Parts: sequence; structure tokens; C-alpha cells
Amino acid sequence: MKMNNPFIKELIRYCWFLALLCWVLAFMLMSVFKLSPNPPLVYSAFVGIRIFIQGIANVFILIALENRISKEQVMRKRIMRYIGGYLFAIIFFVSTFPIEDYLTHNNWHEWRHLSSIASALLQGAINNSLVIFTQNLVMLRQEKANTDLENSRLKAANLESVNLLLKQQIHPHFLFNALSMLKSLYKSDLRAGEAYLTHLVNFLRASLAEPQSRVSRLSDEIKLCRDYVEMQKIRFEDALICTINIPDSILSHGFVPSFSIQSLIENAIKHNEVTESSPLMIKVYYRNKRIITENNLQVRKYIEGRSGKGLINLVERYKILSVDEVIINECPKMFSVSIKVLSDEISDH
Repeated sequence: MKMNNPFIKELIRYCWFLALLCWVLAFMLMSVFKLSPNPPLVYSAFVGIRIFIQGIANVFILIALENRISKEQVMRKRIMRYIGGYLFAIIFFVSTFPIEDYLTHNNWHEWRHLSSIASALLQGAINNSLVIFTQNLVMLRQEKANTDLENSRLKAANLESVNLLLKQQIHPHFLFNALSMLKSLYKSDLRAGEAYLTHLVNFLRASLAEPQSRVSRLSDEIKLCRDYVEMQKIRFEDALICTINIPDSILSHGFVPSFSIQSLIENAIKHNEVTESSPLMIKVYYRNKRIITENNLQVRKYIEGRSGKGLINLVERYKILSVDEVIINECPKMFSVSIKVLSDEISDH
């Protein structure tokens, strides 16, 4: 620890403040209540100077102990700091008593009397206690600030790990289905298989571009969704109708959690019947600063691997990123999920 340390500078500032405060209080008490025959200005100035010198001495003692004793020996460091501070205070007060008597025109020989020495010791102890108490308050505030900062860092790291875990749960199920579909298409329709592979490559490229990003620009998310939808249209043909209608200004400036809209589209396809006789109609549109993903409800009787993780994950991820909730509406014939468009500031966090 060095003198240019911000914490040490803060302690020195408090030494000045405490010295000035004690000087003013001593001057007021002596001027108003006439507690001593000594000249108020000189005596109160002497009080302030003593407080300041004791404060600086305690700061130097703290620096010396911090540099020579390990951080683990907290109690030893504290005891030595107190002993060093009080020893300096006693020696300093006794040695400056003749100077004080001389400046205040007292008989300086009286400082040799036991009562005068006892008074000097008591004043030194009181002054040093005041200095240590003030510096302890500063140190406690510094420790609290450091603890809060460390807790914030740990919380951010924890949220990041939770976010990555939730994102990682999206990919395995999709990738398994995509590869199975690709294998089937190459056996039945080579051209459709090539088109499917093109969209799959685009989709995976976007997925791997920023694997640790918690949010994506809305334009990138919609591009990802279009590749995903085209893949599903190759699979379901006319049984799937999906429209995306979001203003360009929102696409270029808005943000959403990565894979959020895509997972909602995937969720709609997974949980509903998709047939030519009863097409699944999915709409993605913008309204009141929110992106709404809506589909007609024709729930499948049996859903393979049903877990409901997709929607749960999205809700959990929004809790990390925003105070705005994910709004889920379910009617007899319609199901919709509404998510808030995030700002650039939120995405940066």
C-alpha cells in the first residue's frame, strides 16, 4: 500500500476534516463557555494541529503494517495498529506539552507535575481514540464498497453462467431433429435436401457467431428465424404458414435474447398439429414495444420428449436481462407469447 492509493488519500482527507472540525469546536467552546484562561485561537489551533498529526501518524502506521504483515493476520495487524497509535499519541502529547504552555503563556514548569502528565496522557488517549474511530469508519465503508463490488462481479458471473446454461439447452433437440430431417430429405428429394442444408448452415453459422452473447440484434434474430422457418417449410410444405412483420427501424435498433423468437416458433411447431387440412399459422409482429409470436391452437395429443423447457428457459432468461415479464396468453383457439424489445443499454449489460 502506497501514499497515492485512493484509500490512503481518503484517510488523509478525513484527517484534514477532523482537525478542522476539532479546531472549530475547541474555539467555540473556549470563546463561549470560557473553559480555559488560555487564548482561544492559539489553543484551538494547537488542538487541530495535534489531531491532524496524530491522524497522519496513524495513516503511516497503517501503511507500514499493510506492507509488512500478511492480509490473513487481521487481528495481529489491528492490535499492533492500536498499540502503535496510542504509544505515538502519549509520547507526542507529553513532548508537546511544554510547547503548548509556552504558546499559551502558562508556566511551562507545571507540565512536570503528575496531574499535568496525567492530563496529557488522557488527552492523547482521547484524541487518538477519536482519530482511530474516524479512520475505522472510513475503513468499514471501504470494505463494504469492496464487498459490494465483489458481490456484483460474482452475481454477474453467475448470471452469465446461468444464461449460457439456458442457451445450451436449446440446441441439442433442434440439432437432432435437423440432422434426422436432412438424412430423410437426401433419400427422397435431393434438391430439397440441398436447400435444407443451405438454411441449416446459415442457421448454425449464426448460432456459432457469438456463442456467449446473451442478446442479439433483432435483425439478426429475424434472419435466423427466416432460415429456421424455411427449413420447416421444406419439411411441412403448405401445412405451415409463417409471416413475420416487424418495421425496419425496430429491426435495426432493437435487441432480444438470442434464439428467443426462434425458440417460440419451434415451440409452436412442436406442440401443435401441422397438416395440410389444418395448417399451422404462425405470426410474428411488433406492437407496443413488444414482439408477439402468435399461432392458432391445435394441440397435439402426443408430444415426443415433452418437457416445456423452451418457454421456461425464455422466461428465466428474461428475468436475467429485464424487469419486463414474458406475457403468455392462451385462448381456446389461439396461443401467443409477448416479449419486450430490449434497448442497446440493456444488451450491453
